[in-house]
Amino acid sequence: MSITPLPDLSPEAEGIHLAALDSYLGQPGSLPGVSFWPRVAACGIDLTVHYFIGFCGGFLVGIMLAIVAALQHTSVRVLLAHRTPGGIALFTFALLGSIVFEAICEGFHGSTPGKLLLSMVVVQEDGSPCRPGSAWVRSFAYIIDAFFFGLIGYFNMQKSPQQQRHGDEWAHTVVCRRSKVAPQNLRGIGQFTLALFFTALADAALIILGTVIKLTT
Repeated sequence: MSITPLPDLSPEAEGIHLAALDSYLGQPGSLPGVSFWPRVAACGIDLTVHYFIGFCGGFLVGIMLAIVAALQHTSVRVLLAHRTPGGIALFTFALLGSIVFEAICEGFHGSTPGKLLLSMVVVQEDGSPCRPGSAWVRSFAYIIDAFFFGLIGYFNMQKSPQQQRHGDEWAHTVVCRRSKVAPQNLRGIGQFTLALFFTALADAALIILGTVIKLTT
């Protein structure tokens, strides 16, 4: 008497592909990326935080100027009377501060404040945590993607299955929902707090330096 083997009912045999599990299994190209407008909203939150840090940096510069003016027995207005405008230096350092802001947060946690509030995270294409080097690449590339009010990045995202702008493609990263990433590849709030602390220090230092150069040239 022969025994008839049972049919192979595995997903592979039936031609069923469990795409929902791909991100948990580290399959490159499987993570669904976040579209353009939610990322714009996250960017708006980040800019608000960046401007707040800039305000605090400018306030500290104002205090330092007041101290210097008091030591010289003069006023701040007189102290700055013969200074020429140096807006380019301030703009350059403020832009560099925003790049550092994004790179540190994403390189050590995966999310900026805006992305975290909107449940987004930057990961590598295989779902692993974003590497610091990749964070720097995509952050500097934002200068290109942001041209023409973000249209450069927008059009590239429309051509990408994972909604990747140029910076994401060059860094091999994807901006996705936190719920789509395996829990072991997500970093905790402690790492975010530490990253944000060092980010704020670096961002403020660059803004202060740009302001000082503006006022002394």
